[in-house]
Amino acid sequence: MELFKNYFVNVLTKKYIAFDGTAKRPEFWYFILFTFIISFVLGIVFFPLAMLFNLVIVLPSLALGARRLRDAGLSPWLVLLNILFGIGTIIFLILCALPSKK
Repeated sequence: MELFKNYFVNVLTKKYIAFDGTAKRPEFWYFILFTFIISFVLGIVFFPLAMLFNLVIVLPSLALGARRLRDAGLSPWLVLLNILFGIGTIIFLILCALPSKK
């Protein structure tokens, strides 16, 4: 429960659209994990609710991705690779898995 509070709730409340700063690997990957689990469960229970959740989570996900790329020593603009469905998303996730430069 502490992981959920630290890596999901705090990102949504304190850093909702904060594109400045950095995000360490655990913060990014736990956020992705919790987002996937919540979206999956909501999709099973009530699909429109899952769509609403995914719409609400877009800006925090972009901000977190930009902060993670900055922490890896890359340009935060590389978050736009997600526009290229498939290969762009795979490249983005590989770049987010790189170790921190700072």
